[in-house]
Amino acid sequence: MKQFEGIYPAIITPVDAEEEINEKALEQVIEKTLKQGVSGFYVSGSTGESFLLRDEQRVQLIRTICGIVNGRGDVIANIGTFSTKGSIRMAEAVADCGVAAVSAVPPFYFPYSKEEILQYYRDLASATGMPTLIYNIPKMSGVSFDTQELIDFLKTDGILGVKQTTMDLMQTEALVRECTDKVIFNGHDEIWLPALSVGVKAAIGSSFSIMGDVFIGIKKAFDAGNMEHARYLQGKGNAMLKTLLEIGIFPAIKGVLKLQGIDCGDCIKPFQPLTAKDYEKLEKALEDLYDGLTI
Repeated sequence: MKQFEGIYPAIITPVDAEEEINEKALEQVIEKTLKQGVSGFYVSGSTGESFLLRDEQRVQLIRTICGIVNGRGDVIANIGTFSTKGSIRMAEAVADCGVAAVSAVPPFYFPYSKEEILQYYRDLASATGMPTLIYNIPKMSGVSFDTQELIDFLKTDGILGVKQTTMDLMQTEALVRECTDKVIFNGHDEIWLPALSVGVKAAIGSSFSIMGDVFIGIKKAFDAGNMEHARYLQGKGNAMLKTLLEIGIFPAIKGVLKLQGIDCGDCIKPFQPLTAKDYEKLEKALEDLYDGLTI
C-alpha cells in the first residue's frame, strides 16, 4: 500500500456570494501551497465545510482539485456521509479522477456500536477498492475510540491508516509502534512537532493553506536534528493558531487567505462573516508570524 509523508493541507472550499464553488480561488490556493512544497491535499473535510456542501458540490470539489493538482501531489478525498451507500456512491463518483485514497468520518448522530462503525469502514474499503483512511475526530463526531479499538480497525484489509485529530499522543505513539504498515496522520497542527517525536511522518492540517511553509520547515528541522529551530517554528505557528482559534478557525483561515491576496469568500451559512475587528486581529497575527521568520 502506498505510503504518505509530509504536509497535506486540509483545503478550504472557496465560495462566491451564492455559495457556489469558486474554482479560480481554489486553483490559487492550490498553486500557492504546491510552490511551498506540500505533499498533497485533504479534500472535503471539516475545513472544507463538507457537511454544508451539497453532494454534487463535494463531487465537483474533489474532481476539480484532482484536475488542478494533476499528479503533482496526492489527493485524499473525504467521501463520508451519514450512510454506507451514500459514502460508497460519493467514492464511486470520484474514483476515476486520480484520488490517491478516500477518507470518512465515522458515522455519527445515531448511537452506532463499534462493530457497526467497523463494518462501515470494511464496506467502504471493499466496495471502493481504494485505500481508506479512518478519520478519528472525537470532538466533532462525538465518536471516541480507545487505542485497542483503533489497532483492531487498522488490521482491516484496505484500511490505509488513520487521521488522528486528537491530542492523545500516547494513543498516537501506540498506533505508530503497533501498526508499522499503516499511515498515521497528525491532525492537530499545534502538536506537529510532538507528533514527529513519536514517529508520525505525515500531517493533515487546516492552517497549512496559510502557512504550509512553516510546518514543512518544522519537519525539515526535526529530520536534521535541529530541535531548537523546530521548536521556534512550532512556536511561530502556534501563535498564529491561537488567533485563528479565538476567531473561529475555518472563517479565520479564509480571512487570512484574503489578506494574502486570495479571496475565498465567507464560510457557508450559518457561519457568519468576519468583522473588521477580526481582520485587524488576523492582520496583526500574520505580521507577527512572518516578522523575522527564518525557515
